[in-house]
Amino acid sequence: MFKQTSISLLLVAILALPFSLQATETKTTISAHAANSAANTLLATMNMKESYEGMITRITQMQIQSNPQLKAIEPTIHAFFTKYMGWEAQRGDIAALYAKNYTAEELAELNKFYQTPLGQKTVQLMPQLAAAGAKIGQSKMMGHMPEMKAMIEAELKKAHTQK
Repeated sequence: MFKQTSISLLLVAILALPFSLQATETKTTISAHAANSAANTLLATMNMKESYEGMITRITQMQIQSNPQLKAIEPTIHAFFTKYMGWEAQRGDIAALYAKNYTAEELAELNKFYQTPLGQKTVQLMPQLAAAGAKIGQSKMMGHMPEMKAMIEAELKKAHTQK
């Protein structure tokens, strides 16, 4: 009797397994959809479209500054960067990235923060702070370029003599 009951329970468990897996899959899909939706809401609150448009303009200007002949085709360069690096080209991937790294609840909390005056100030200052931080790093590196050049030359010489 015990053996028959065990076999029956095992059979029921095996038959029910696909249904329990399907329920888990559905829950995961709903959770992923909720996180993706929350990520899109957050990105809108963070004015990411405007940030990307500003980034495209800055990249275009950097290209022209490095090669002034490109000024004549500035609209073409801008269109190229917009096509491949613009908000419409990146939005889905960026939302998925946020959804992968934050839960829907965390994204909702971030959204609340970015709706506050401090959150909006943070959004406005982020590009400037990132650019200023990059300049700080670049200036520190420029001061040490002779050291880096000497280090590279010494290592290359050492590698060459070891052959």
